[in-house]
Amino acid sequence: MSCLISLTQSPYGSRSAKESLDAALVLAAFEQNPGLLFIDNGVLQLLPKGQQPSPHKHIGKIINALEMYDIHELWVETESLQELGLQASQLSQPVKLIGRQQLSELWSNYDQHLVF
Repeated sequence: MSCLISLTQSPYGSRSAKESLDAALVLAAFEQNPGLLFIDNGVLQLLPKGQQPSPHKHIGKIINALEMYDIHELWVETESLQELGLQASQLSQPVKLIGRQQLSELWSNYDQHLVF
């Protein structure tokens, strides 16, 4: 089974960001082949460690562990990058860019789709 997890929340607004990454690690541990789609404010999760508001811990360590768990399918919606004034080169991980028009095709490549 394969699962695409859409990460839509900023890293510190709620526990959603950490919970979505934890779900990806659990799926990977059970060889469920998760892919991650960073969209809207979820793209901010891929920024290198900077100023972090308390009480939330920085999720950068989890992001950096994705490769160790064989999670290599990291997608970023191009329009979200543009809306946030960012470029892929500013992100902490190598990603595949995908346009809003191609999202339905990406979703169809996975058996399950979770949105956080």
